[in-house]
Amino acid sequence: ERLQLMNCISNKVGGDLVSCSRWTGITLADLLRPAGPRGDATMVVAHAIDGYTETIPIDIALSPVVLVAFGMDGLTLPDVHGAPARLLFPGRYGMRSVKWLKELSVSLTDEEGYWEERGWDKQAIMRTNSRIDVLDKGTVAGHFVAGGIAWAGDRRISAVEISTDDGGS
Repeated sequence: ERLQLMNCISNKVGGDLVSCSRWTGITLADLLRPAGPRGDATMVVAHAIDGYTETIPIDIALSPVVLVAFGMDGLTLPDVHGAPARLLFPGRYGMRSVKWLKELSVSLTDEEGYWEERGWDKQAIMRTNSRIDVLDKGTVAGHFVAGGIAWAGDRRISAVEISTDDGGS
């Protein structure tokens, strides 16, 4: 099981195209090792039922970070979230986490996935972002209550600062 945040690359600052779920699955590395990828392999290509493809460098695919998920929040993975299985690529935008996974292949060349072929960022590393979900506008002696989330892909958030005077305090 792994708790992981997913963020759509189209999510605007303060947007709601972000969520966190508890995923159940097997690491891509544990799935690949018995197949014994050749030493000169460079990429793993993930093929979705709908024809979408995405590539993962072999060194990342053979590390413990990428998960092939078949469950979400204690239930079987629902179709809307990619059943029967989907990739989860921590620290990357959701476009790298292929839904409706049909097949995995190992390539000896540096292939490009769907978005890479269209000139998008090859790594799709998630940027630091935040969202305020609760803001109690009734202040008492200059105090207020605010709540929300902040995320930075697979990097840590060390602090969240809030200012009501454009950073003066």
